[in-house]
Amino acid sequence: MTEQTVSKERNSPIPGLDPAATPLLGLGLGLTGLALGLRPRLAPLPLALTAIAAAFYRDPDRVTPGEPGRLFAHADGVVLGVEDVYEHRFVHSDCLRLVVSMTPFDVPVCRSPIAGTVRFVEQVSGEYRPAGDREAGDRNERVYIGLDTEWGPMLVALVAGPLGRRIACRVRAGDRLEAGARLGTVRFGARADLYVQRDTVQLLATPGEHLVAGVTRIGNVVAL
Repeated sequence: MTEQTVSKERNSPIPGLDPAATPLLGLGLGLTGLALGLRPRLAPLPLALTAIAAAFYRDPDRVTPGEPGRLFAHADGVVLGVEDVYEHRFVHSDCLRLVVSMTPFDVPVCRSPIAGTVRFVEQVSGEYRPAGDREAGDRNERVYIGLDTEWGPMLVALVAGPLGRRIACRVRAGDRLEAGARLGTVRFGARADLYVQRDTVQLLATPGEHLVAGVTRIGNVVAL
């Protein structure tokens, strides 16, 4: 088994949480301590809110199996469907688009489905439709990350939802990634789309299936 790569900027004083959670949790724990000193009966409220906030900022370390030719889930969430599309930004080919809806309670970190080199990063402004909207993937605020792999190009799109409107991209062109490496973060009920060439990959994920990024096997590369 091969351990995933870890971005240099990810160093966090709290294991398993995004570094962005540190000031928020510090504030929550400080308010809890203040409440304990002044009105102990109120302390459970800020403590509970702090725990909920921590859940939204989860970023656990995961180990992706070293299985060449295998695709792993690019996001935690439920498969909404697989669509036939033509991808014109990076792949430039007929593709299958695997759409994954990320609920507010899923880990918000998206990961590379396969080993490769980042060749394309583009942010596109847009709307903030619900993840289940059929046009959300083409109209919402989104970040495209194109990967050059041994078997051809693949594209991951991080798509913002109506609540979590900020997308944090953790990679840049030229980065070499292992399967399961962190690509970026999108929170509070967003979606993540994966574009693969129709004749290159056999997708195994089915609508309604719950995926775990970097762990769930979602497809196989077809030998050319």
